[in-house]
Amino acid sequence: MNYINFKIAWRNIWRNKLRSSVVIAAVTVGLFGGLASTGVMKGMVMDLVENAIQSQVSHIQVHNEHFVENNEIEYLMEESSEILSKVRLEASVIGVSQRTKSFGMASTASKGLGVMINGVEPENEKTVTNIFEKINEGEYFESDKKNRIIISEKLAKKLNAKLKSKIVLTFQDYEGNLSGASFKVEAIYQTQNSTFDMMNVFVKKVDIDRLLMLPDHSSHEIAILLTNEEVTQATTERINKLIPNYLVEAWYDIDPYLNMSYSMTSFMLFIFMSIIMLALGFAIVNTMLMVVLERTKELGMIMAIGMNRFKVFKMIMWETTMLALVGGLFGILISWIFTWYYGDVGIDISIVGEGFATIGYSSVMYPVLEFIDYIEVVIMVMLTGIIASIFPTIRALKMKPAEATRAG
Repeated sequence: MNYINFKIAWRNIWRNKLRSSVVIAAVTVGLFGGLASTGVMKGMVMDLVENAIQSQVSHIQVHNEHFVENNEIEYLMEESSEILSKVRLEASVIGVSQRTKSFGMASTASKGLGVMINGVEPENEKTVTNIFEKINEGEYFESDKKNRIIISEKLAKKLNAKLKSKIVLTFQDYEGNLSGASFKVEAIYQTQNSTFDMMNVFVKKVDIDRLLMLPDHSSHEIAILLTNEEVTQATTERINKLIPNYLVEAWYDIDPYLNMSYSMTSFMLFIFMSIIMLALGFAIVNTMLMVVLERTKELGMIMAIGMNRFKVFKMIMWETTMLALVGGLFGILISWIFTWYYGDVGIDISIVGEGFATIGYSSVMYPVLEFIDYIEVVIMVMLTGIIASIFPTIRALKMKPAEATRAG
């Protein structure tokens, strides 16, 4: 299309300023609503995944393959310290830590609840999770004294416990005997996942290993944190070759829900925008039909003086596409401003935050839209304009020049 045809199509759009403005406004608002909603959902999901990796699962975990079935403590990884040394040599690894894990009962004088007891090496654990940054009260294993425990704020309320309270942990040891010990609360933490908080307590690995009577240099789990998520698959494959006798899993295999949520973000954008563009397409078709009917005599005259039907088709198609594209560009611009601003300051949803917290979502949402998302939307807008032009164009092409010039 040359510049003259483009100029004519642009002028034709503004013959009826009010009608064109209404259509452009509809496209703008529709795209903004779709992009803003998708950006918020995408931001929530990415925040969920990031926080789960940083606080709970890390990028990669290594287990005895039988341990993951029922978390039975006899299924250990022997000589796990040697495994740590090998894994640390990977260039993409920034943190690695071994853990002892056991189901047990946490009890106070007033109440008892089932929990997962996580025996950690404090300094190594700081390199793979950010639990030490989530401490609200107390210090993260600063004391050298034995049998110290860190519990969540939510669990503390359930157990009526506070700093320096004694909590009795009861569990089954390595030989199958019922065992237990008293632990003093050294710190209270809170993540954005209240379900995780209710289920997990942290103690020093050396303390729980002694009570469980585990063999030296053994563990149930090795957590690995990487430089970024993009290298997860390749690093998982390399570590799997490095220690083939154990089960090496990436975060998306450990937690399929997180993987599904992460994978669905782009699909959600496509579905949302498809529905919105379908609705806007009908509005554009209706508008262009009105344009064709109003210009029946004009179209008949230009065909009568020699303009072929293909050029008429191109003219109407470009008018329709430009109408959609102008509204689309405004919608994208407003969406970019919205995402840029609230992606930095966040949107506070604390009024319903407790409900979101049960499944790991933050009470502050940070919308996220990537460059490829905007490109996809531009393509969808152009396709909508082209498709919406088909029916009005067919109506125009069916005109007989002699009859059209006598119309009106």
